[in-house]
Amino acid sequence: MDIPESRLPIATRGSENATSGGPLERGHDTAVNSGTTAAARILIVEDQDDVRRMLATALSIEGHQVDEAGTAAEGLKCLQQSRYDLVLSDYAMPGGTGTWMLHEATAQGLMHGTVALIVTAHPDVRELKNVEVVRKPLDLDNFLEQVRKILAAAGARAAMALPSLEPWRPSVRSNRHRVDLVLYVSSASPNCVQARRNLERLLEQFDASQVHYTVCDLVLEPLAGEADRIAFTPTLVKRYPEPKMWVLGNLREPQIIADLLRVCGVDPRE
Repeated sequence: MDIPESRLPIATRGSENATSGGPLERGHDTAVNSGTTAAARILIVEDQDDVRRMLATALSIEGHQVDEAGTAAEGLKCLQQSRYDLVLSDYAMPGGTGTWMLHEATAQGLMHGTVALIVTAHPDVRELKNVEVVRKPLDLDNFLEQVRKILAAAGARAAMALPSLEPWRPSVRSNRHRVDLVLYVSSASPNCVQARRNLERLLEQFDASQVHYTVCDLVLEPLAGEADRIAFTPTLVKRYPEPKMWVLGNLREPQIIADLLRVCGVDPRE
């Protein structure tokens, strides 16, 4: 991705803290907010190290959590391990194009709810159905504004696609359930809507007969969270087996929850 050199001093400030460098610390799936757009999880796939780090720094300053990959194969591996709100990929890279990576990820069911952008100087990029193309060179200010609009539009679509939260009523965990999970949310919060979406997508991979899962909307049931000492929403609580465990945030790190279920004796369906 060719960025005008005049933009580099602005974008590279604080580059030593540009990326997360790995999964979030267990039990702390939190996010920051840039003020105008909710913080997002973004994957940058770019073989030019300096350009990739510069973009990562600029997006991190916006308040987003950014992961990096230097090849299409590395990018695909990241998509297999985590869910992203946005994938920003170069087109021409050694060992595979950005479109190849996105096609493979789509075929594996990894792109649900994820927006993809291809950045390229190639005049004719083929096989880009439902993928937006951004042309080089980039104007950094315009690019960041475009990212804000894309993420805002994607968030609005996700919220509209979800059913409204129903009032929570305590239910009885049966003896066959190996784990008891309660997700505490506030129905007016986009982060809570996203957390519910992320969690329920993950739980589809597990045997529902072994997982007792309920959603508690504290807007409708303001006192329902007192027993679990809920101070923030969204919060996921593992009530059973003891000891209790709390996971705060929008649950963008599915591995945290998957590991938690495995420790409780619940494995993904074959």
